[in-house]
Amino acid sequence: MRKIMISSLIAFVLVSICFAMPAQAANDNLVTVTVVGEGMSKTEAMNDAQRKAIEEAAGSFIYSQSQTKDFTLVKDTVLARAAGFIQSREILSGDKDPADDGTWAIQMRCVVSKQGIEDTWGVVTNLLKQMGRPKIMVFIRERIDETWQEVPTVQTRVENLLLKNGFLLVDKGQIKAIDERDLQAAVAEDKPGLIAAIAKRFGAQIFITGVATATKDAEYPKELYGRMRHKYWGEANIKTFRSDTGQLISSIPGQAFPGVQGAAQTAAKQALDAEGQFIAPLITNNILRFWMDVMEGRGEVRLKVSNIKYGDYVKLKKALSAIKQVKDVRAEYNNSNADISIEADCTAELLAEKIVEQMEDKLEISDVSQNVIKAEFIKGN
Repeated sequence: MRKIMISSLIAFVLVSICFAMPAQAANDNLVTVTVVGEGMSKTEAMNDAQRKAIEEAAGSFIYSQSQTKDFTLVKDTVLARAAGFIQSREILSGDKDPADDGTWAIQMRCVVSKQGIEDTWGVVTNLLKQMGRPKIMVFIRERIDETWQEVPTVQTRVENLLLKNGFLLVDKGQIKAIDERDLQAAVAEDKPGLIAAIAKRFGAQIFITGVATATKDAEYPKELYGRMRHKYWGEANIKTFRSDTGQLISSIPGQAFPGVQGAAQTAAKQALDAEGQFIAPLITNNILRFWMDVMEGRGEVRLKVSNIKYGDYVKLKKALSAIKQVKDVRAEYNNSNADISIEADCTAELLAEKIVEQMEDKLEISDVSQNVIKAEFIKGN
């Protein structure tokens, strides 16, 4: 009887260990951290908390990658997906009201998947090796009162942060005088198509454009604490597009920031610099999220088909909608040409293969780039 009890006990312990091992592995993967996120809005503070939770939970892994090529770009691309690695989150404090200066500080408890971070890190690293770093053109016009500035403060802030994050930029010195005049006109008339054409000439996959202004406060100049002071408000409206399709990536209306100084020009520059510090991280994070979608094959693909009759155009739209990876199809038809925007969960190359299969050789594809497919409709089939 004693032998039976001992054997049963050993068996119970072994079974318990077997069942405990996967649970322990799961527990090693999930890490609970408490962090405080800060930002100019509640949403910004929560996003900051999630990024900090990722960095804390996977700190040793991230540090081990710090000497690798494109470390900063990979890190920030992964952090842009922070919400996807968080299994659960609990707001502990700070979500009711902002501080006296209008900022938010939210304390959160997050359960983070380390394995998800490591897997995504590997995916981003491999895709960057295949595709290379994206190149960006920034052209933001800047005005103080009624005078356009030759050296835009907001643009400088945006460019510096993009460079810090590992992006490649079009050198402003390379933009010819004629291109700069065209860019200025395009920004003034809100013509992103013209800017896209110029950006493509310089090899930029993404371009950022808009206008930043510094406007004098009507109650100034006036004396403060025995000294005359000038006050300006800086504001910017910035849009980001992809160059190959003209797709709008993000549109950010700036939040007005003040600048108060003894000289009017200095106050205006201070206001614009504060605006630049606010808007540059928003632009960068939007680009990082977008670039991750591009690398994973998600997002918009443009299919441009020539020599197609309207009836065949209608059939083509239906055939495209039937492809499993296609989520949405929007199209325009003009002069026997179809310009079709396809929202898909695959790369342009894979989508081109699916289109050929679906259309049974009725399309002759002549060119496949990162996000554009060019084809001609074949008559008689």
